[in-house]
Amino acid sequence: MICQAVRETGVPRYAAKLDQYGDVKDIPPSSIIRLMGTNSAPPDDQRDQVRDLLVEPKAELEVVEEDIFRLQARLADIQRRKHELTSYVEDLGAILSPIRRMPPEIMARVFDFCGDVHVHGPHCEPSRRAPLLLGSICRSWRALSLAMPRLWTALYLVLPTSGTLEIQEDILHAWIQRSRPFPISLWLWNDFLTDDVPASFLRRLSRTITDSADRLRAIFIHFPAAPRDWDAFDALVQCPMPALEELEISPQCTPWAPFRPEFLPRLKELQVPAGAMPDSHRTLPWTQLTHLTLRGGYRPAEIDELLRILTYAPLLAHLHVEITQYKCDTKWDDGARERIAMPCLATLVLVTITNHEECISHLMDAITTPALRDFQLLTRVWDTSSMRTSWCHESFVGLLARSKCSLNHFTLTAVDISSGELREVLERCPSLVLLKLNGVDVPAVLAPLLEEMINNTEDDQNLPLAPWLKALSLSCESTDALDCQIDGTGLTFEQVFAQLVTSRTTKREPSSRVLKLKWIHWTIWWEWCRYNTPMQTHPHPELEERLSRLCAGDVDVGVSSATYNKYKRVS
Repeated sequence: MICQAVRETGVPRYAAKLDQYGDVKDIPPSSIIRLMGTNSAPPDDQRDQVRDLLVEPKAELEVVEEDIFRLQARLADIQRRKHELTSYVEDLGAILSPIRRMPPEIMARVFDFCGDVHVHGPHCEPSRRAPLLLGSICRSWRALSLAMPRLWTALYLVLPTSGTLEIQEDILHAWIQRSRPFPISLWLWNDFLTDDVPASFLRRLSRTITDSADRLRAIFIHFPAAPRDWDAFDALVQCPMPALEELEISPQCTPWAPFRPEFLPRLKELQVPAGAMPDSHRTLPWTQLTHLTLRGGYRPAEIDELLRILTYAPLLAHLHVEITQYKCDTKWDDGARERIAMPCLATLVLVTITNHEECISHLMDAITTPALRDFQLLTRVWDTSSMRTSWCHESFVGLLARSKCSLNHFTLTAVDISSGELREVLERCPSLVLLKLNGVDVPAVLAPLLEEMINNTEDDQNLPLAPWLKALSLSCESTDALDCQIDGTGLTFEQVFAQLVTSRTTKREPSSRVLKLKWIHWTIWWEWCRYNTPMQTHPHPELEERLSRLCAGDVDVGVSSATYNKYKRVS
């Protein structure tokens, strides 16, 4: 082996060890080289020879270390100088920044978009720290933020359940003082919905609200309250609120003393617990409301109680009802009762947990909605993903025919609708712009209709189903649903769906009466039960990949998974 190494390189193998040491002036004898990298001790006659060989490299090593120390010190000086010059350049450059020349009026407009000036709606949680963050940048920004009352017109206050309360009171008083004289919106929130807020704090909070009652534009109450708590927190029913436009009371609240409608002359948007309405709720100013949300509730009620409320609210434009809180034992009798006319109602949202088709049918049979444009029937899937709500087709078609309306938005979540029933809905609503179908077997329901929805560019006289459709939101539970053949031609759902999208995008004629499809969103729906092991966030990566690629070059495509929210419902 040694002879072979010498023959190939011309250098003995042990001599190759010197390569890693660079230039070595005094080459050790081969006998010493062979000892390198081993644990063998040198003979006594070689120990002095090794000591002599170490003298020169040790001296050179000291010189090299001194050079390194000197260069490191020089590098540290250069880096320190770089840091000083960088800070100097940045500070000088900041003087030339365009934002320094921005007039206060323009900066105030920018601050408006950072704050909560445009917060609207009972579920639009405001930015909790925007005024404080803007005021912490510099002295001028703090002065500007304090000089802008509009920036302090919304407060999200977390109510304590124990401990000191001075911080919350100081925050509330500061916000109210800094927002003068503008109307304010107040969120009162407690994350622990099973814990009571101290009565002493509620009493002081009620006094503060009473003192600022003339400036309150919206109040959102999200904390549990028993009747004894309302003895302390009685501001809502004891003082006039001439500017109040929105009022939201969470389902955890129990009833309190009756309202006085004359105290709420401008109330337009209201959310209260659904179900049985005690005297405190019956005294609300229903006639002036434009938005009504009935959520949750503490006990169910007959559907006729809901109908009586609708009779008193002819101006409603948005109605959201948790129909689960109502019960119905009889069907609607056309001859015995007169239908309720709701001429302004544009959005109707019905939410259920299990089958409540009797109540849903009863409600749809009882109303007339000529302005209806958005219909949503949502099932809150609670225990298992196979939960469904029966589709009340006859009642819905009767509502459309009786009201002579055509929808723009149609949404079903976990609703058991057939292909034929969906076809009739699309035929009766040619102005449909948004179609949302989420739940089990959505591809199977939609598959028989895909060919009828394809835009035939050669025949522009016969329009396809839903010719104005611009957006689709669908669910899919497996790759088998995409690969399923929909007819005898052997084409799969995925292939025909791609043809549908292409016919309404790249192959669509500019002069076509069929509108261009612009947006598709897929929700991955999978089998689960809340009593089993925890669910995965993305259970089907292959399905997610295929859905994200499907027609991605023609329209905007989004994919998400159905997940548990904090209330243990699928969203």
